[in-house]
Amino acid sequence: MHSRPWLWPNLLSLDAPIVALLWQLLFVRCFHGSLGTLPAALLALAVWLIYVADRTLDAWRGMPGTAEQPRHQFYRRHWRAVLPVWIAALGAGGWLAWSRLPGPLFVEGLAVASGTALYLAAVHLAPGLLRHTGSKESAVAVLFGLGASLAAWPGVQTTSDVLAILLFSCLCWMNCVAIDDWEHGRQLRPSVIAAAGLVALIAACLLQNHRPVLGGAETAGALGLVLLDRLRGRYSTEALRVLADVVLLTPIVFLPVAGMIG
Repeated sequence: MHSRPWLWPNLLSLDAPIVALLWQLLFVRCFHGSLGTLPAALLALAVWLIYVADRTLDAWRGMPGTAEQPRHQFYRRHWRAVLPVWIAALGAGGWLAWSRLPGPLFVEGLAVASGTALYLAAVHLAPGLLRHTGSKESAVAVLFGLGASLAAWPGVQTTSDVLAILLFSCLCWMNCVAIDDWEHGRQLRPSVIAAAGLVALIAACLLQNHRPVLGGAETAGALGLVLLDRLRGRYSTEALRVLADVVLLTPIVFLPVAGMIG
């Protein structure tokens, strides 16, 4: 594990917070809003807390029918060291959110957090429920999309703005499904390929004159996942898991022009 430093962001659950922060910044800039340091830091902290909790609970109960992934091995071995940090981070984050966030943003964040808590309860108390209905990845995608765009909601004014957020949630769904497929040794299911084409088509047709930067970032991410699937034979499962999140770092390319051309 030490010989694969590229895996550590995934093991430490730092990959998802980075993705969320970049998309938060892109949404805020494109919607001509402002983003303070505290909301950005609290988003990253909240995403980290959620992912650590989810992976630790997965490790505790085991993953029947699937090989244990490195991230689950990590938390099964090190949860005693992680737990005090997690509790301290939860307490500090909760206090900062309660005492420092603007009222509307706090209420909206609390609503998303409550939805996330319900999701975690459903997944870990009734593990077959969401998976058997095929809605696990959809729930993650909706919650992640809402959370990452939360600070930009005051700037949402048009149907295209709402559509841009929905397309990002679709991209998150594709990411979750792709990881699940690859970890089970499968190629991408046709629905993901179709979703990638749909994201690209909608972005090109409806966002071109309204939100071209967001549309471009979302299209690049969707097509990147399809390309990664075509090249999956060259990479290990662990590498594919990491690269699936790297593909979602497309805001890095588009942030320099965000807010200038939409």
